[in-house]
Amino acid sequence: YMHRRQFLKTSGAMLLVCAGAGLGPLFLSRRRVYTMTRPLMGTIGEIHVVSDDARWADRAMEAAFDELQRLESLLTYFSPVSDVGRINAATTGAEIRVASETADLIERALHWSKVTDGGFEPGLGKVSDTWDVKHRTEPPAQDVWQRFAGLSLHRFIHVRTGSDTTVKILSPDVRLDLGGIAKGYAADRAAEVLKKEGITQALINLGGDIVALGRRADGEGWRVGVRDPERADVMATVVTLHDQAIATSGTYEQYFRSGGRVYHHLIDPKLAEPKRAQFQSLTIIGTNGRDTDALATGLFFSTDEDKKKILADHTDRFQCMTWGA
Repeated sequence: YMHRRQFLKTSGAMLLVCAGAGLGPLFLSRRRVYTMTRPLMGTIGEIHVVSDDARWADRAMEAAFDELQRLESLLTYFSPVSDVGRINAATTGAEIRVASETADLIERALHWSKVTDGGFEPGLGKVSDTWDVKHRTEPPAQDVWQRFAGLSLHRFIHVRTGSDTTVKILSPDVRLDLGGIAKGYAADRAAEVLKKEGITQALINLGGDIVALGRRADGEGWRVGVRDPERADVMATVVTLHDQAIATSGTYEQYFRSGGRVYHHLIDPKLAEPKRAQFQSLTIIGTNGRDTDALATGLFFSTDEDKKKILADHTDRFQCMTWGA
């Protein structure tokens, strides 16, 4: 579902800390962590909720997964009948009626495109497909991809809101892909469903886009490990979250080697190729999954100075960390 795959993972041992801390009150109240996992959005979705009633917990998690599946059918890049699929299948300039939440998410994606000076690029689907890092063993011909460099493809995506919400694409070079923002948004929506079901403490993990609802059973924050990009079995750090989201982008899980160079799956929109980065992964912590997801992608190739400038107006909302040489 996404070109940026699973780089940030919850540790099972850390999640056990949630259930194990404060043992006296926890066992007296019969509160524990219940977990449900399902394949969706190209990954394994995990939901963990704190409850004293197994049936209540299961009902809430089922409702959250129903919402996630609904959003996948709406936003997936890989279905011709999703909103995104219908937009991409349309002739250039045709207005396609879409759900209002699809239009809202596209508008938010375009917002981050502007803020990051094109670092976040929802129109990059054709370029990503051209590189197809997962299946390639050598780069595509230079003239095939280089013509996309610096085109600012998001400029050709237009959203109209009102009684009818429509989207149109004004360039045949554009293929809409919300993979850099959709899973974070879906995790937010799953958290909202859980709250409506009466759950106040939960952790949603969609392949590395993680949203923490409330706190753990012991009143402390949820502990989440960020993988060391150079050692798969080591955590670079452990962060504590409460009513926050976290996302990580990295170059170390999907790539191929050719001519002595590593070609990873993160495409720099300004070059239309996998740029050599100064680090291997970038982690963003914020107040919601949607924006955290987008910034983990959109800031990856920004200079340190640009990162600081972009986040300067959001000092209370976002933290940025990088890992690996």
